[in-house]
Amino acid sequence: MRKKRTILWLGIPLVLILVGAWAWHLYDKPHQSAAGESADVSINADTLYHQYQADEHTADQKYMGKVISVTGRLTEIQHNGNSTIWILSTQPGGGGINCQLFTGTKVDPEPKTGDAVTIKGRCTGFLMDVNLADCVPDK
Repeated sequence: MRKKRTILWLGIPLVLILVGAWAWHLYDKPHQSAAGESADVSINADTLYHQYQADEHTADQKYMGKVISVTGRLTEIQHNGNSTIWILSTQPGGGGINCQLFTGTKVDPEPKTGDAVTIKGRCTGFLMDVNLADCVPDK
């Protein structure tokens, strides 16, 4: 009986320490850009936006969490601290594609508004616009 109690008192803290170490490992993992990954889908910005606008649930099943390559016209570049967002507009006054560049991504030369660009990123869903994260320019 005493041996079982000793094993129990030593085993539970050991398991908790191992679970905590694994959780810390997952939390501390470095964030990765889409640069080293191949695109699952290549699509035009207009087509992507209209698919999300027509049926968000179906589009989520096709694109959510996948790396996609999107081609479109750059309408705006926003700089927010360390973050840079490229906005590809699909129609005047309408929605578009928000592409948040991976932190530290340097683009040389930086495109101008109106330029046709292709950008690769991970689709995170639709909130009035289609959102891509961890983006890098795709050559």
